[in-house]
Amino acid sequence: MQTILVMEVYLSTLISLSDAKARLSEVVRSVRTRGEDAVITVDGEPAVRLVPVHSGPRPLTPAEAAGFRALLDGLTRIVRPAPEFDAVELVSEGRK
Repeated sequence: MQTILVMEVYLSTLISLSDAKARLSEVVRSVRTRGEDAVITVDGEPAVRLVPVHSGPRPLTPAEAAGFRALLDGLTRIVRPAPEFDAVELVSEGRK
């Protein structure tokens, strides 16, 4: 088995059809326990993907986690002006 980048987001394990046929139980257990996809190839070309079934939200892939971290870092750099307010005026408006 080898691991490659598939669709630029998910790391998937590539396994040939003959390998999958001989070791299907092992492949299914591996997909289920690691939570990562496995791609079965026919003549060296990706044919099908085995995907784990999750009862809850799936964990983020490393690429997704890095993307969210970058997004959050970018948001913290945004300068927002402090809103000016008068507490007495806000209280009096609330009483109207």
